[in-house]
Amino acid sequence: MGKVGAKGDARARLSFSQLLDDLDKQWPSMKFLGFGAYYAWIFLCYNSDVLFDRANTTMGSDPLLAMYLASTTALGIVLIVAGVFHRTAGRIVESRLLVVSMAGVATLSTLLVSWSVPLGPQSLPYIAGCALTGVGPASVALRLGSVYRPVDARPAFMYPAGSLLFPGLPHFVCIGIPRSAGLLLTASLPLVAVAFTMAAARGHAEPVEDVVPMSELPRGYFMRLVVAVSVFSVIAGVIKGFMVLQQPPSAVVGQGVIIVFATGCVAVLLFVFVGLLVREFDISQLYYPIIILTCLGNLVVPLFGGLGVIQNELVSIAYNLFILMVWCLLANVANRTDLSYTRVFGWGRGASAAGTTVGWFTGSSLAPMLAENPNNMVALAMGMVFVLLMVSMVILNERTIGSALKKTRNARTNQATGDFFPNDMTRDGAPGGGVAPGNGAPREGTWTKSCNALAEQAGLSTRERDVLFLLGKGRTIEFIANDLGISFNTAKSHIRNVYTKVGVHSKQELQSLIDERRDAS
Repeated sequence: MGKVGAKGDARARLSFSQLLDDLDKQWPSMKFLGFGAYYAWIFLCYNSDVLFDRANTTMGSDPLLAMYLASTTALGIVLIVAGVFHRTAGRIVESRLLVVSMAGVATLSTLLVSWSVPLGPQSLPYIAGCALTGVGPASVALRLGSVYRPVDARPAFMYPAGSLLFPGLPHFVCIGIPRSAGLLLTASLPLVAVAFTMAAARGHAEPVEDVVPMSELPRGYFMRLVVAVSVFSVIAGVIKGFMVLQQPPSAVVGQGVIIVFATGCVAVLLFVFVGLLVREFDISQLYYPIIILTCLGNLVVPLFGGLGVIQNELVSIAYNLFILMVWCLLANVANRTDLSYTRVFGWGRGASAAGTTVGWFTGSSLAPMLAENPNNMVALAMGMVFVLLMVSMVILNERTIGSALKKTRNARTNQATGDFFPNDMTRDGAPGGGVAPGNGAPREGTWTKSCNALAEQAGLSTRERDVLFLLGKGRTIEFIANDLGISFNTAKSHIRNVYTKVGVHSKQELQSLIDERRDAS
């Protein structure tokens, strides 16, 4: 009876996995919408009053500040620790049950925060709920990182840009409907984000082929990126922390509406511009425009006086666009280098959370002094602009980003055409430039014959034989999936079967085996 039950469970799991695979084939972009649901939750928690009592106009901003500090502190710590213990974190993120459970923690903690607001921002239930809103979403962020890990830099920018239109819908709905309904919808968003990723359940289980050692990228590139994210986040947090204490909750909510709407509009414009109009656009070219927008936001007060509201909005929009770009860069590092994606996204996203925490605390602490003497605000703004410019020119500049993207993109690529193939092989699969020494005759037949013989000996299916030929030519998993019209997961499965049947463990071993057979023939 137990064996029958076990077989039934196995069939159920197989059917569910097949359903997800079919869903991914029919709607391959669905898994990327989780990014939008995740940021919808962030915007609603930190830029609205959905979690708080709208009728209590005397509440002040203390609960919002306490929530943000406790939540982002916990988020930053969990993500940084996950980066250190990246293997354990990877197993948690790759488990459907565990990642759904952590998303459930985010949902329940969101409800706990709202329930405990009347107890005060210093109460234990409120602080515990706020901290758990950082613990749960950490796994959601890493899960999204695992989804974006298999894609190249360009789609890694396009999908989040398009997804940032999604937060606008639940944001405006939640702040407009009755509080209880808006609260439940907000709390459900972490689960929605994870649900979108279910179709990509195990697409990242094996390492991506053709990785580039970090030593081949600009010196210290990843740590430079982490430092730049930290500094940018601190600056954005300072402005946010200062403005929160200077405004009533209603003003914070109003600014949140503007920030969400403007961020969505700009992201969509970038999606159209980069994706449809300029096919050869280099993502690194967005870096300095974002830096300039942030500098302008900081210079609003020195140039125009008491327009702190505009300062907050400009800096917040620029920061959201910066995070969009950073997400693309992190995905590129995880996709094309030998670093674990849990370490890349853990430290990258953790630096963002830790930076904004420090910034909020600093801004709120300096608020009384800055409000008392406007000159202090001017000095702080000019100082932040100086630091930002130094980071963008010395630590991480456009040239460094462009160089990293070029090296990862062209690791095994012909620089002129962008076609992937090994150094000793032409585009049509002929080794040694496709010419036999001395007679000018193509050697493609010899190489093809070697592949066919190997496929026959290993008992490969027709589809597996196609995969063998593409692997022999040095094609990436993404290329194989697109060329054969199959999903990324299916391509990974075929590659696994080819390796097992042939008796190798990597593309390099397979190519060496093909060459040995060719030389022996």
